Amino acid sequence: MTESSDPATGKRFRIMIVEDDALVALGIRCTLDELGYEVCGVAASEPEALALAGRTQPELALMDIRLRGPTDGIDTARRLRAEFGIRSVYLSAYTDHQTMSRITSTYPLGFVQKPYSAVQLRMALDLAVRRLGA
Repeated sequence: MTESSDPATGKRFRIMIVEDDALVALGIRCTLDELGYEVCGVAASEPEALALAGRTQPELALMDIRLRGPTDGIDTARRLRAEFGIRSVYLSAYTDHQTMSRITSTYPLGFVQKPYSAVQLRMALDLAVRRLGA
């Protein structure tokens, strides 16, 4: 049994991907599938993310910073947590001081810098799952 599933029920941990680049989202989805997570959908903008969260009720959002539309991933993560109780792990190339300061204010469960490896993503998600279960 991996961290990607509940040891008591065997149910796979549900993650939504919020990423505006369809090719990158597909790669993330494949990686998550290989790691044993259940991907409940992909959103490219804040409205899509909020609708997806309402429909599928994931346990975690894997969040990019730059999204389609006027709202970025940091503000989207803030809304997902406030409206649905969904926490985020950020997956982004943006690591400047201002961005990281804004990210910190959303109380993320983790951050993985792009380009990422499957090992980095697995480690961040395993830690996030443990934090959510604590």
